[in-house]
Amino acid sequence: MQNIVDPVEIPSLGALLRLQQLADSSLPVGGAAHSFGIESLVDARLLSADSLEMFLGDYLTEAGALEASYCISSCNLARGSVRHDIIPEWLQCNTELAARKLSRESREASAAMGRRFLNLSARISGLELLLQASDAVRESRAEVHLAPCFGLAAGSLGIDARIAAAAYLQQSITTLLSCCQRLLPVGQTRAQEILWALEPYKLHAVERGSAIPAARASSFTPLVDVMSCRHANLYTRLFIS
Repeated sequence: MQNIVDPVEIPSLGALLRLQQLADSSLPVGGAAHSFGIESLVDARLLSADSLEMFLGDYLTEAGALEASYCISSCNLARGSVRHDIIPEWLQCNTELAARKLSRESREASAAMGRRFLNLSARISGLELLLQASDAVRESRAEVHLAPCFGLAAGSLGIDARIAAAAYLQQSITTLLSCCQRLLPVGQTRAQEILWALEPYKLHAVERGSAIPAARASSFTPLVDVMSCRHANLYTRLFIS
């Protein structure tokens, strides 16, 4: 018996092109400056080129599903909004996600990237909701995070929430793989092999994120959190976090 999957709304070609631009790992939001604890794991010899694929699969299962949940929630908020009534609720989503990021270093990295992404997407798109959100963040000095910001932008473009979450996870893992290539003997071909092999984990994270309300989502990554906290004490560092 085949599983019945809810149909996914196919975006227009224009919206899809814009989503691809926002999901580009080379987008100048600061992703190349952060390893989110991976540099500390490599320094402690707890992560190697041989174990990288398994590590990233586990990372997607936990942290990826959590981020997907908040991306999906924000996307649905934007798609169903009257444009003027969702920003307080969206800011609350960011506060909840921040509380689930136990490491200060990774939390601040996510917030810095979220703020840059929101400002950039608002500037290049000119979309009213993104401009309002950017103004609200600037006026209130609220902390916003990359996953909810990406979801808000995707929803403003009319993108289906699961497609948005999948694009977000693809961007996130591509960025982390790029960081790993500077820390480990991982070549371009091997990096692409790993990225391809992680597709089931990304899809599972999206489905898990869509099945659980963001307020009830959770993630258990104690080793990554501890090593992220230790990052500031490394003797030499390539990354900010």
